[in-house]
Formats: sequence, structure tokens, C-alpha cells
Amino acid sequence: MTDFNDYLMQSYELREQLVADKHRPRYHFVPPEGRWNDINGAVYWNGRYHLGYLQKIPNAGSPIDFSSWQHISSRDLLHWRYHRASLREPFEGAKGDYFNSGDVMEGMPVPTIITNMPRRGICIYLSRDPNLDRWVPLPQNPVIPLDPAPEGRPTRSNSRLPECVIFDPSGWKEGDTYYALIGNKNHRPGYAGDSTSLFRSTNLVDWQYLGPFYKSDRQWTDEIEDCACSNFFPFGDKHMLLMHTHQPYGRAQYYIGRYEDEQFYPESYGRLSHLGSLLAGPETLIDDKGRRLFWGWIREARDWSDHGWSGVMSLPWHLTPAPDNTLRIDPVQELRNLRYDEQHHPDVNLSPGEDRALHGFQSDCMELQLTIHSNQPTHATRFGLKLCCSPGGEEETVLTNDTRRQQFILDFDRASLDPNLIYGRNPRDTTSATRRQVVPFPLQPNQPLHIDCFIDRSVIELFINSRICIVQRIYPTRPDSTHHRLFTHDTPITAQNIVKYEMDATNPW
Repeated sequence: MTDFNDYLMQSYELREQLVADKHRPRYHFVPPEGRWNDINGAVYWNGRYHLGYLQKIPNAGSPIDFSSWQHISSRDLLHWRYHRASLREPFEGAKGDYFNSGDVMEGMPVPTIITNMPRRGICIYLSRDPNLDRWVPLPQNPVIPLDPAPEGRPTRSNSRLPECVIFDPSGWKEGDTYYALIGNKNHRPGYAGDSTSLFRSTNLVDWQYLGPFYKSDRQWTDEIEDCACSNFFPFGDKHMLLMHTHQPYGRAQYYIGRYEDEQFYPESYGRLSHLGSLLAGPETLIDDKGRRLFWGWIREARDWSDHGWSGVMSLPWHLTPAPDNTLRIDPVQELRNLRYDEQHHPDVNLSPGEDRALHGFQSDCMELQLTIHSNQPTHATRFGLKLCCSPGGEEETVLTNDTRRQQFILDFDRASLDPNLIYGRNPRDTTSATRRQVVPFPLQPNQPLHIDCFIDRSVIELFINSRICIVQRIYPTRPDSTHHRLFTHDTPITAQNIVKYEMDATNPW
């Protein structure tokens, strides 16, 4: 009984700690405890949106963290309920075996998980449970095994497939054939850089290696990059390959191109995150409305062990192809159901050098919409927003549109007075640390900026002209860092249609 009472007290103390954390988001989904990363296994099934996420919890007495695929679902994309974990160790009774990322294969009549188990290989699970609460492994797992090394330990790549590195897979069904993208690199000569490997099967058990799926181009990516957490799907009259890269820093990126004869030919390239944003681990699904919905994992810039939790799920994004086959990004319409306390602000006209507060718009849990016109559109201009400011400017996050350089600059050097934040590949890696996020964005003459800004305590998501979404973590320390301002350096601007909504909380604590 004493042990049980201790457990209850520890649970109570953790909940109090989470409630007191001013940086814990209120309407972005946050798991209740522990450190989590990649979003996995997104599927729309039986009227619910199902998502998984890879959770790791320190495993006492073991150098390997406990790892599982946690499982949540929602009917409205706003409120999520927990299920039992989709996948959890041990596998075949071997403590310490764990899971990496994977996917729910698209187009399957029965929901099917394909995932990577380090030291074993690629494993497949099926669920015939209408709530997807129970997943049954194929008895033939691992269906693509790792070969044992001479000393008895598995190697990272199958010796029969020397080009392919076994890593986070994804898959789909095409007619009567199953396909899987397995691995984050392919070592065939001439395929340096990010290039995953294509496998084919007719029964989910016997898989044939077909070779590299595509050839990356150094005009877009560096040789050090890889292709992990892949998603491949039709996109308008093209196909999109969405991925995560680990080097030189973690980010989400994509190709759009042709898919012919089991090969992908990239024709355009884009990034969904840039150095400093901490957005990675992308995942998508297609829902009953035919929408391609996206989520990403937003990492921390602070040490999670001091707070008991780590990681935030982005808002759901709606991805659509523009007429020219470029990418459009919008927040899902369902987010409007969280709005309350609607407030409108009169139009704002600013002269060069002016900086003005949006009075009455103080909040750290809100949606802010506005349209900004430059009154000298043919000149080089710099103007934008200051978000989450303290009254004296001690803390502020500055978004600047620089038309000469054709880019947005999100400067978060003064977003927080906390000196311990590190915006790099991970909180302990200072080699790629930064305090500015630079996002290319060509703005045509006379083209206004339509900004839809979601602020949720330590998370900012800025949707601009339905073309980009800039994601940022910030950690203001002052309780009065809730003000928002308009500014311009060198051109008159007009801000119109300025409206603010408070956003209802969806996280229980």
C-alpha cells in the first residue's frame, strides 16, 4: 500500500508541475509525460483520425530507453483521446528491443503498420479491431531481417542488400502490389545524398529489393542529407515525397515530381522547416473528405528533464497543390471551432520608422489574422510583426519581410531572457545553434501579405499567403510578454482586416 500511495503522490506532483509550466501549450497536442519525437502511423479509420507518436522514457538499469508507439485519435482534429500503445516492447520477450519510426501503409483494406525494430529489421502489424486498439504482428516478422554479424550481433544493413540501409520505413498498396520505402540512404554509386530504397511484395511477407527510389540533386540538398520518415503519395497530377533529414540539422522537406515505372523523378523541392524552427518528423494522411493533412513534431530548445515532458505536435495543416503544382499550406478549417472572444482592430497606417502596438490584443493563447500592404511596392522594403513582446521590449520575437532579399527573417534572439536555450539540431548540440530563422519568400509587386498567426504559449505557427508556414518555439520568461506590434523600417504600410481570437484549450493540463 505504501508503494501505491507513493505512486499516487508522484503522479499528483507531476501533474502539478505540468500545470505550473507556463510554456506548456494549451491547444497544440502535448503528451502527458516523457520525451517523444516522430509522429507515426497516421490513418483515417472508422470516422476517426488516428495518430501515433514515438515515446521514449528512461528505463531504469538499462542503457536503452523504453520505447513505444503511443496511440491517440480524434473525431474533430482538435480533441484527442488516448488508446493503449499500438506497439510496445518487449518483442518476443527480449527486454531492450524497441521501435523506431514507421508508417500505416496507405490504401490498405486492413490497417497495416510497417516499422523498423533496431537490431532485428522491418516488422509488420495488422489490426482488425475497429478502434485500432489491438495490433497483431505477422508471425514471419521481421519480414526484412538484419543479418547477424560474426559475433552474433545484427548488422545495420542486410548483407544480401549491400546498398540499402534498414531504417524508418513507409509503404502503400498499388493495385495488388505492396510497396515500401525502406532506409534513409542508398549506397549505390551515383546515388549519394538523400535517397531511400524501394521494395515490392505481393503478400507483405516476401519483399524484393528494387534499388534506389530516386536520385537526389546537389542543387537542392547536400550529400550529407538522408531521407527518413518518408511519406509518398499522389499530389494533384504529380506525386510528393515528404521526408525528414538528420544532417546537417533536423528538418522536414519535400520533393514534387513524376512517378513512372516504379521510379520517382523529383522536379521541384521545398522545405517545411529551416534552421532554428525545430519542426521535423513529418506525417500525413488522407481523410474522408479527400484532404491531405500534415502533422509535424516540434522539438524543444530547453532540457526536457527539468520539466517532465518534451515535444509538441504541430497544428494539422491542409496541403493542396496550386495550379502550377507548387505547394499550398493552410490551417484546417476545424481550428475555427476553438475561437472565442473575437476582437477587431482599426486599420493601422505606419510611416517609415514607426512601431505601434496592437492595443487590446494581449494574449499568449490566440489566433491573429491581418493583411499588410506596402504602399511603395516597387522599393526594397522591410516591415512586419513583433510578437510576444514585453512592454519595454526586453523580450520580443520579430518577423521581418525583406523584399530585397525575398525572404522572411524570424529573429528570436530576444524572445526569451532564459540564457540556456539552444536552437540547433538538438538541445545539446551547439554546432548548429542559431537565433534567426530565414525563410525564402518572393513577394510580387503589389502583392499583400495575408498572415494567419497561431500563438500557443511557447509555440508560434505563421501561415503566410497559403504558401508557407513558419514554425517557432519561444520561451518568454516575463508574465507581461503578451503584447504584439506592427513596424516598418523604410516604407509606409497599411494593415487591414486585423482580428484576434482567443483559443480554447484542448489539452487536459
